[in-house]
Formats: sequence, structure tokens, C-alpha cells
Amino acid sequence: MERPPSFYSAGIDTFSTICLGLGIGIATGMIAGTTALEGSARGRMVILAAIIGAVLGYLGTSVKDGSVIIGALVGAIAAGFSCAVVSDVIAGAQRRGGTAALAAISVFAALVIAIICVIVPVFALVPAVFIVFLSWRRRRQADRKHAGLRVLR
Repeated sequence: MERPPSFYSAGIDTFSTICLGLGIGIATGMIAGTTALEGSARGRMVILAAIIGAVLGYLGTSVKDGSVIIGALVGAIAAGFSCAVVSDVIAGAQRRGGTAALAAISVFAALVIAIICVIVPVFALVPAVFIVFLSWRRRRQADRKHAGLRVLR
């Protein structure tokens, strides 16, 4: 069975496969996260983003010593995580009266990340660190916001 052409098929090693899957997954999750869904709808969107991230991670890697599985797995995890984080950020901005401009900026940033990661896969570490930091920061702010309520128990 002939495999479809990949985004980057010129002799890729495992670290580059991980980085490429990470970058493609982050970009996919960011685009899916711009829907700003909440509750169970966000969970379904995260699952959909993970599936799309796995498919694009599979297509984006080469067929060299099992790295296709690694690319698909990293793409799925990165897409799901970044979809959840970006969706939370955009939903929070919309609750505070934000406009659709933030979603448009996120889509543009995702496209830039995807293009740069296809050319230079190691660049994916930069948005990955930023997404993890953003998640950690939002979690810390939520804990601080509700800290006073826990004292009243």
C-alpha cells in the first residue's frame, strides 16, 4: 500500500518527528479551540482535535523506523491539550466582552506556527512552552480566585 506524501519527507530523525508532530498538533488544536466551547461540547471538540492532530501527525512524518506512530501520538496529545487551553482562554475573553478578533488572531498564529514548524521542526518547542505556561498561569489564577471561598468552609 502506497503511503500518502508527507509534509517533510527528507530524512527525518525521531526528535524532528516529535517536534513536527508537536507543531502540527498545536496548530490544529489552536484552530479547533477558537470555537470557545464550554462544558461537554469542549470535551467533544478536544477529542475531535486530537483525532485530526493524530491524522496530520501521521501524514507529516516519514516512514522511518516507526516514527509515524510517534508523530501521530504526539500530534494527538498536542492538539487535544492546546485545544482545551485555547478554548478556555477565548471563552474567558468572550465572557468579558471580547470580540471575534481574538479568534482570528489565534487562527493566524496557528497557521504561522504550522508553516514554520514544517520548515524548522524544532521551532515547535517555543509554542509548546507557551501553551504549557498559559495553562499553568490560568490554573494558578483560578486557584487564587477561589481561595477565599475555601477558607469559609
